[in-house]
Amino acid sequence: MQHLPPDLVPTSYELDEDQNVLRLSWSDGHESIISYEALRRACPCAWCAGEGNFAGTMTPDTPLTAEMTTLYELVMVGRYGLTPIWGDGHKTGIYTYERLRAMCECDACRAEQAASE
Repeated sequence: MQHLPPDLVPTSYELDEDQNVLRLSWSDGHESIISYEALRRACPCAWCAGEGNFAGTMTPDTPLTAEMTTLYELVMVGRYGLTPIWGDGHKTGIYTYERLRAMCECDACRAEQAASE
């Protein structure tokens, strides 16, 4: 995962309920688009992602309910990340700015990711 310059931070966000995507605007002018499903599947908390010798509960095949992919709010965590609050009450995953930027699903980022593979 790339390290972001210290001055590269999200400046605003939109919870697009019609398309079920998070739109993050960044201080360099980029707009990241991340689907709610991708965001939930990538939850970095110990329960979802696992920790130590314990596997997490979230896999690519884990069935997701509507509540699990309904994003209610984002809460800032220090100066480095955001925590989503999901419809099912889950709120323990801290997504660093680096993780969020790397998860961008916009056409330009997808093309860049495909070229680097």
